Amino acid sequence: MQVPAKTNCLIKFISLAALLSLLSFGLAAAELEHADPAIEEVIVTSTLHRSRADTALPVNILSGEELREKAAATLGETLQDQVGVTVASFGAGVGAPVIRGQSANRVQVLQGGIGNIDASSISADHANSLEPALAERIEVLRGPATLLYGNGAIGGVVNVIDNRIPTRQPGAITGLIESRNNSASDQQVSVLKLEGGAGQFAWHVDGIYRDSNDVEVSGFAINPAIIDLGDEAQRQALQDSRGKLANSNSQASVKTLGASWILDAGYVGFSFNQLANEYGIPGGIPQSGAEGPAAEAGGTRIVMQQDRVDMELVLPLSGWFKEVHGRASAVDYQHAEVEGSGEIGTLFEQDGVEGRFVFHLDTRGSHEGVLGLHFSHREFSALGEEAFIPATDIDSAALFTVHSIDVANMTYEVGARAERQSLDQLSGHCSDAQTSWSESASAIWHFREDTNLIFALAHSQRSATVEELYSNIDTSCGELPRQRLVSHAATQRLEIGNPNARKEGASNIEIGLRKHLGAVTGELNLFYNDIADYIFLFDTGVFEQGVELARYVQEDAAFRGFEAEVNFPLFRSGAHLSELSLFSDYVLAEFDRSGYVPRIPPLRFGGELRHSHLNWQAKLRWTEVQQQSDTGLNESASKGYSLLNFYADYHLPLGDREGMLFFKLNNLLDESIRSHTSLLKDIAPSAGRGVELGLRFEF
Repeated sequence: MQVPAKTNCLIKFISLAALLSLLSFGLAAAELEHADPAIEEVIVTSTLHRSRADTALPVNILSGEELREKAAATLGETLQDQVGVTVASFGAGVGAPVIRGQSANRVQVLQGGIGNIDASSISADHANSLEPALAERIEVLRGPATLLYGNGAIGGVVNVIDNRIPTRQPGAITGLIESRNNSASDQQVSVLKLEGGAGQFAWHVDGIYRDSNDVEVSGFAINPAIIDLGDEAQRQALQDSRGKLANSNSQASVKTLGASWILDAGYVGFSFNQLANEYGIPGGIPQSGAEGPAAEAGGTRIVMQQDRVDMELVLPLSGWFKEVHGRASAVDYQHAEVEGSGEIGTLFEQDGVEGRFVFHLDTRGSHEGVLGLHFSHREFSALGEEAFIPATDIDSAALFTVHSIDVANMTYEVGARAERQSLDQLSGHCSDAQTSWSESASAIWHFREDTNLIFALAHSQRSATVEELYSNIDTSCGELPRQRLVSHAATQRLEIGNPNARKEGASNIEIGLRKHLGAVTGELNLFYNDIADYIFLFDTGVFEQGVELARYVQEDAAFRGFEAEVNFPLFRSGAHLSELSLFSDYVLAEFDRSGYVPRIPPLRFGGELRHSHLNWQAKLRWTEVQQQSDTGLNESASKGYSLLNFYADYHLPLGDREGMLFFKLNNLLDESIRSHTSLLKDIAPSAGRGVELGLRFEF
């Protein structure tokens, strides 16, 4: 008897979650007696700045040597090994994080707690304007965080935290120099960071330069299954794609200068950051009947520039508030989509100011609370013959409050947020203004010193974004005539907005089990997120002059899934330690009427074996990604694959300093990997087997 697809998914869900949960607690009973407790990390992204064990939000943290090991050219690629997080690539130059099956305008990407004011959420081909290699740590909040960071965080938050504004006075001049090369794209990366100070003054300087060629892939870049072998142009395009992903080369540079005045209880600081990034968008296959840019088989380049000024302060207060932590940013951003002919098809510009000020209440006893103000003003425009979104001013203002109280072995946390967003077209009379509300309540039961149980409820709303409302919409809020529709060359679609889009409303239930101290650690999270009026880009299957029409439509959807991870020692003797981590995550996302939500990552599971000594360590990581056959309308299935990576490093004594030589083998099995979350999975696979070698010197 054949097991129905839904039943089969449920069996996978229950069996994997139960296996990892039982394994975690079975091993916990047999922990090594002499194991030192793990150091509890404070979560910067949590408004109350609690430890990981005391927050109800599932959190991933990358910092220290682990962050240096994982750092890659894109944010999504850096985070793709974290449980619950995958990557949506658009060629090698773009890798957006996907959290629990959600990305783009539902995942808020922050730079030091402030929105990353760029165009990355507008379209899948737009890269984030930040640099993971310069981060001190990266925190990922999985699940709704709209309460803390706005209605763009209905799926989660990624906060890239650096020290560009110093928060303390360094005792001496410190720095980092790093150089690495990756054979899969001949990518060369150079990183420099310096910090110092005198008296109450502290300063920070950093920079990075990255240059890479076209990415080497296993087999054909174009999926042979989508080729019409009877079409000579398509057959030739397939042959030309063997072994290389054309137009995937890139070049980027980042420069930062920051300084702070360190006070007895706080600081005031500023920074200036300049980013330049150029990368290629892999082309599609020639389409019969297509005209204009959509007829091209490739050649589009993205040329991005951003200037950013940040101000941050932490100051003590008196009266009702004991401290204020504020940050504000001003950004001048633009990127051009340059066609193969050298002409600029679309020039996206976004200038904006965003600020966030959190006031810590002067509470007593076990009560802790904050009151916050969050505001932003953005001026968005898309210019050129291929511009499909009108110039729009985007304003938002919000008030939020979060409170926590400890009672015996329980911690309770409640909060609320009200946010007003308005979008005003600069020409015409098509505007939108909505108020969104978010509320949450959670309880943490510390039933053991090293283990707790979490239950959380949240309801959050998300207002539609400028591209969801106004793509190919005229100044009177009507759809442009078919003959006047403007195609988006990078995505090869005629994207049509929905000016009458309603607010999304997400109701989320979370149950978590977390063991956070001891030799054995781990977590198990079960979540259910019901989203009313879910907004998504629907590929209609209808073509206009060879280009597919895609519409922003709404339908109720439900996301359910789990995340499980357990870490435990295998062997310990003297300076030697062997450890094993097992992990798995899964998301099932369905519409109420139209089947499955498109581009949802499939079930994955795996393990990592680590062995460390005083001066060296080695890691072997295996990830098994299952086939994704739960596909949306007009969406093709994706094959599963096995990903095997190896990493090793050695600490080199250099006088009274230390260097590190590190070595990576990526995709050891040379698999052809087509990520189901990518719009370009059939023409832009991930890199094949590659070797990365680097040297880092810290002082």
